[in-house]
Amino acid sequence: MAIAPCFVTTRPRFRHFHPLALPRAPPHRIFKGRSGFVAAAMSVSIKVCIRCRPFTIDDTLGVIMTQKGDEEGEVELINSSYSTTRFAFSWSWWSAYGYKRHVKGDTLPADNMLLVDQTMAYEACGSKIKADLLGGNAVVMFAYGLSGSGKTFTVFGWGIFPRLAYELFKEKQDGWKITMKYFQNVVDTVRDLMSPMAQEQQYKNGMRKDPDGFMDIEWCQDWNDLRKTFMSANARKAIAPTQFNHQSTRGHCIMTLEVEKPDPEREGPFATSLDRMTAPWAGMKQRGRIYVCDLAGTEPAGDVVYANYQKIQFDDGTIEMKYLGPHPDPAKSKELQDQGKKINLSLTEMAQFFMKMAGVCVHCAHGDLTHTSAEAVQKKTLKPGASIPGCNSYFLCKYLKDTMLQARTYLFCAVRPEVTYHNYTFSTLGFAKNASVIKLQPKKASTAASPAERKLMAELDEMKNLVAMLKAENEKMAKGGGGGGAAGAEQVDKLSELLAMKQKQLENVLNGEDDGGSDGGTGVKSAAKMQEESMQRQKEEYEKRGISLTFFEDKTTLPYLINLDVDAYRSMRFMFILSKPATVVGTKGDIKPMSLSIVDDHCSFEKSPEAIGDDGIDTGSHVTLVVGRGEVVHNGKKLESGAKVPLAAFDRVAIGNELMLFRYPGRETPGAEPPTADDAAKEYQEALQSQDKDAMKALEAQKRQFEAERAAWEEQKAALEQLRSQAATSHASAEEVAEQEKKLQELAQQEKERLARQVNDQELRDVLPKINELKQIVGVLNRDMLSFETALKGAGGDGEGIPQVKVKVHNSQTDETILLDVFEFVKAYALLKDEVAFLKNAIANNREYSSPPGHDPITLLFDNSFHVGSVTSFPEYLLYNLETDPDESKMNLKNAVPPFNTIGKLEVVWTPLSSEDETKHDPSGVVDVDGPDDLVGKPWTYKLEIKQALGLPMITDLAYCQYEFLGEIFTTESVEQNTRNPVFNYSHVHHIPCVTADFVQYLQRHRLEFQLFINPYIMDPPKDAISTANDAIVRNLGGTVQAQVNLVEASRAKLAEEVAFLRQVYKAATGTYVVVWLLVTTERRNGEDDDSYRCRDAPPFDGAASVAMPGRDGGKSTPRSKLETAKSRDSLLNATST
Repeated sequence: MAIAPCFVTTRPRFRHFHPLALPRAPPHRIFKGRSGFVAAAMSVSIKVCIRCRPFTIDDTLGVIMTQKGDEEGEVELINSSYSTTRFAFSWSWWSAYGYKRHVKGDTLPADNMLLVDQTMAYEACGSKIKADLLGGNAVVMFAYGLSGSGKTFTVFGWGIFPRLAYELFKEKQDGWKITMKYFQNVVDTVRDLMSPMAQEQQYKNGMRKDPDGFMDIEWCQDWNDLRKTFMSANARKAIAPTQFNHQSTRGHCIMTLEVEKPDPEREGPFATSLDRMTAPWAGMKQRGRIYVCDLAGTEPAGDVVYANYQKIQFDDGTIEMKYLGPHPDPAKSKELQDQGKKINLSLTEMAQFFMKMAGVCVHCAHGDLTHTSAEAVQKKTLKPGASIPGCNSYFLCKYLKDTMLQARTYLFCAVRPEVTYHNYTFSTLGFAKNASVIKLQPKKASTAASPAERKLMAELDEMKNLVAMLKAENEKMAKGGGGGGAAGAEQVDKLSELLAMKQKQLENVLNGEDDGGSDGGTGVKSAAKMQEESMQRQKEEYEKRGISLTFFEDKTTLPYLINLDVDAYRSMRFMFILSKPATVVGTKGDIKPMSLSIVDDHCSFEKSPEAIGDDGIDTGSHVTLVVGRGEVVHNGKKLESGAKVPLAAFDRVAIGNELMLFRYPGRETPGAEPPTADDAAKEYQEALQSQDKDAMKALEAQKRQFEAERAAWEEQKAALEQLRSQAATSHASAEEVAEQEKKLQELAQQEKERLARQVNDQELRDVLPKINELKQIVGVLNRDMLSFETALKGAGGDGEGIPQVKVKVHNSQTDETILLDVFEFVKAYALLKDEVAFLKNAIANNREYSSPPGHDPITLLFDNSFHVGSVTSFPEYLLYNLETDPDESKMNLKNAVPPFNTIGKLEVVWTPLSSEDETKHDPSGVVDVDGPDDLVGKPWTYKLEIKQALGLPMITDLAYCQYEFLGEIFTTESVEQNTRNPVFNYSHVHHIPCVTADFVQYLQRHRLEFQLFINPYIMDPPKDAISTANDAIVRNLGGTVQAQVNLVEASRAKLAEEVAFLRQVYKAATGTYVVVWLLVTTERRNGEDDDSYRCRDAPPFDGAASVAMPGRDGGKSTPRSKLETAKSRDSLLNATST
């Protein structure tokens, strides 16, 4: 649509405007102000691509992918029972390579589909994305789908983003600046994957909108070489093997790439100053930004298991990872499931947002797709680019909701080809369909070029033109035989060298490393420069403690210990390099670890002298661990004080609670794999437990009991399955078959309970040492009002739930309690350990430091959603099409942990409907049901409303409800209300097209549990900050004396510098040295005192050895007073002469 310019003129448009002419805006833009221009008022939709990955199991083909033309794709579900099977999108890609090895039945439909490789994928949409980006647009790329379905492969494999980045750097020209950020959101923390310092914060910290309205995270700042940085950053991602993917990313990974370049339609750098006065956009630059969002897997958290895989390589060189089954340690699966429940909340909120925007009610818990009344886009009540209230509680929507509505957005959904995964595929297609109808209002961002940039760009343009002219002249002279070619070539080479220097200067200005000269500089350091200085400062501060950062020392040839952590993001970040013959570890040793568990003379490492033979090989330099006064564990065995143990490569050494791996470059067996952090941590935990002999005996007995129970279960299961197969072949009655099925189900439940008990025992053993250490940490941080203990959360509403281990956190000051999952507690524990380390470093280096507000222990521990209580209802009356009695709608909310007392009310209402479409509901059309059997074969439709919670014991900051119906999890919108009575106004229509006897039995025997989750509102946060300005914290960390020493030393150094300067000035003014008094400490000589004053004509000043003293006999004066006298005399003489 054509847009009228903001200044109307009939004058022709020239490169340089006439001073008296009113400038004309580019025809497709409107001038908005200093921050730039916005795009023309045209709307676009989200472009959606569906890509099908290769088979992983032998199964029937479940999808047909067809691309009929440019942006005309179609996905069809086959061999399914869904009523809706065809979905139209922009692109539909079939990438199931090797399908013939796995497809059961007819392969013809698969044979007829075009295989789309990475090159074809980029050619289809990559050029469009690049054009959008270079045009100054914001571009959002979502990757959505089941874990292992190919999301990451499409956007971060050599598909879309790497090719796009490669082409950008190929096309990069003078004046271009490309910056990058890469971070991962895991539950409610953000991790800077590009930071070698393992930076992570709560996602709310540093999140803000830039001047153009696009969301940004301020504290993630880095722009190194893209390829190398990207590869090292990927190694820091939190991943885990699940049955869906052997490298499943835990959480959402987001990369932003920003391209800032001169706007070709507003050639400001070459305009005159007068032109810039008459053309407000002169000197403007385009700023395109792309957000690449690799979202977490969409599978329900309860379906996930920590998996074992086998790597299989085929004759053609292709590799497959074969899923073998769940990991033998059930605690690993439990941790992934707990984490997944919190991660899925942000995915649910995003699905709710798309649902509301599109006007389609989608079951957000990745289940059925149902339709209700049209709203938002379908009602045409929402303008393109406009948002809706709500859906702003979790990182994903908070960061991207508004950004994607004013960007050009591409959604890449990945699906699996097998029929087995149809329920996940159908859910993904429903999500994509909702997204495809949302209207966007793309907006372009721009920024003004600095004076230094404009100056350098103009100089570069002039130099390039001169080089071109000289080259042309030389070629002309050479053709004419005029000679002088050597001198001309030399002149061109010199000018080219100057051009390269000028280009480098421009690059430095763009990166903030140079201010471009006094006339164009801003004096403001770039974020990259500031981070580089921060890293260097941290390196120096760690080195003062004898600790090296792996980022700087990864090429060392010396023996060293490197930290291990089950969290890959924290693992292998710092090193203890053993460079001395004897290296002491302790609070006052050569190496001073940050842990509060370290004592003075904790342990030491002795390195024998080199012994280089005739072959040049060093057979000496062996390292021996010597135990001092601290606790040390070596390869799972606790060592006694004074013990000496020779170290071999890959030995595990726990110093206090710091778990380290010994490495010795050049002494390690080639090809040998070091132990994993998980194995080392397990070994260490067993060593701690073995110290208590009684506990160890109980643990061994428990293990034997678990093994015996498992063996008995396997035997029973095999016998029952044999009986079931015999019954099937012998044509047994339905009752007998049902009985066998019932016994198998009971046996499976017994095994589930056995594994849960095993998980609980292991979690308790793992978390108790961390609870004890965190008690010490919060005491040091002046938050001793917090206490911790383990608790078992109550069973589920169906009576078959298994208690789970939680950590109960109590604030004695406000008498508030919160229940945390073990993984949440461990995450807070790790962050607070980091804060103690940062504070200790800052105190030791006389530097100010304040923890981020979100890292205060009270905020960190209480700003979490937790299951506060549940309502249990019996749904049998729903078989009779009866609505909920008003007197029974407000049900008692029971505490989730003992004593299971009533803590409030939850209002829940069931209403029978005559139609699945609520707008067509006719109350008279609801049929009367006399008995449960009358309902079989008929439709069943109810609307469930969860209206509000009442009278809660805590004020909420956020609240939501969850319930399970027919095996699917349903979640209300998370509401942010500071109240004891949060209002949800949630409704969902549950519809069964044809009631079966099983459904009747489900409503008769099942109990529905509605779980309430809240984030408590922090009523009275502590007034004192966690910082080096907090005297109590400094005192608790033992920094008071050290801080005073550091202050005195700093003051002394400043005084020494001042005295040296004054003496130089005095010498220049008087021509003689000043007489100083030296305080000298010597041995007794001739009966003199140890401390005596000596007066002499001072040589050049040594600030480390002498300090100017005041005159002792009143006749002498300090350099400062002599200087003042000289200055006053000089001033008086000058005044007299005038």
